[in-house]
Amino acid sequence: MVFLAVAEVVTEAWLAIILAVGVDAVTQPSCSLALVTIIGRELLVDVRRRGRFDFRSNTIEDTRYEVKCSKRHDDREAVCYLCLDGGVDDEDGQPLRRNCACRGTDAGFVHFSCLTEYASSQSKQARDDMKEFVKPWRVCPSCHQEYQNYFAVDIATEFVSFVRRQYPDDTPKQVGALSLQLYALMGMFVRLTPVQKREAGVTADVLLSMIDRMKVDVSPLSRRYSRFEAIAHNAHGKIAFIEGTEESARRAVTHFEKDLKVCEAIGDDDGIAAAKGNIAIAKSKYEGGSNEEVLKASRNVYELRISELGEESEYTIRAGATYAGKLQDANRGDEARELLTKLLATSKQVFGSDHNITKSVEAVL
Repeated sequence: MVFLAVAEVVTEAWLAIILAVGVDAVTQPSCSLALVTIIGRELLVDVRRRGRFDFRSNTIEDTRYEVKCSKRHDDREAVCYLCLDGGVDDEDGQPLRRNCACRGTDAGFVHFSCLTEYASSQSKQARDDMKEFVKPWRVCPSCHQEYQNYFAVDIATEFVSFVRRQYPDDTPKQVGALSLQLYALMGMFVRLTPVQKREAGVTADVLLSMIDRMKVDVSPLSRRYSRFEAIAHNAHGKIAFIEGTEESARRAVTHFEKDLKVCEAIGDDDGIAAAKGNIAIAKSKYEGGSNEEVLKASRNVYELRISELGEESEYTIRAGATYAGKLQDANRGDEARELLTKLLATSKQVFGSDHNITKSVEAVL
C-alpha cells in the first residue's frame, strides 16, 4: 500500500511537470533528475499537501548548519529541492542548508549529501569540459549564483575528495578542484581561523606544485590553468600581508608580483589591475607611498570590472567596496558613502539583503 501511494504521488507529479513544460522537454536526454525536481518542486509539494502527507507550517531562519522553523500562514515547510524531503539529512543528521542568493523562506534549501550526490553526477557527465566539471560545486542550480561562506568551503572540500577518489591520476581535474577550494577559503579570508589560513597556504602550495608538473607535459598552459596559478600566488600574497609586519608585506609583494607576471603573460587585464593594486597597497606599508597611488590602483580595478562585468557583478561590487574603503582612509568620507550607498542598493536588488556581499558593503558603510 505504501508503494502504491508513493507511485501515485510520483505519477501525479510527473503529469503536472509534463503539463507545465511539455512532453518534448521532459523526454530530452538533458532532462536530469535535478531539472525535474527544480521545475516540479512546487507542483509536487502541492500534490503532497492534498492529504497524503502531513506538512507542518513554518518559516525559516538560515544559519550555517541549521534551519529554525516557526508557524506560517500558508501551511508549508521548506524541502530539499533535490530529494523533496524536509527535516534532517538521513546520512549525517544535518538540517537543510542554504548559502547562495536564493531568497524567501522555502527556496534554495538542500541536504548537503543530496547536493554532493547531484554535483558528483553532473561532474561525471561533464567529462573533459572543465568549466562544466567545476560548475555544480560552485554555483547553485536554482539562483545561478556562487555558493558563499562556510557552505562554499564545505562543498569545495567535498569536491576535492570526490576528484581524488574518482580521478586519482588526472592532474588537471585535481588542479580544478583545489583551485575552487582555495577560492572558497580566500573568499572569507578575514574570518578564517589560523588553522584554516594555514590550510589555504598548503592548498596554494599543492596547487602550484601540480601546475609545475603540468608545465612539463603541456607548454604553454591554457589560460584557465594559468589563472589558477595566478590565484595561488595571490593567495600567498594575502596570507603574508595579513600578518601585518613590514617583512610580511615585502613577502606579499613578491607573491603579488608573481601573480602580476602570470596575468600579463595571458593578457588578463582584470588580474593585472588587481595585482597592481595589491602591490601598491602592500608597498605602502613599508615605503610610505601616498594614498593617491593606492586610491588610483583601487579605482582602476573597480572601473575595469564595471566595463568588463557590469555594475551588478559580485566582483564589481566587491571591488567597489574596496575602493570605498580606500576613499575612507584618504578622509574622503562623502565620496565613500555615496559609492557605498549605490553599491548597497545594487547588491540588495541583485543578491538580496542576507547575501554575504550585501552584508560586507553594509559593514563598510
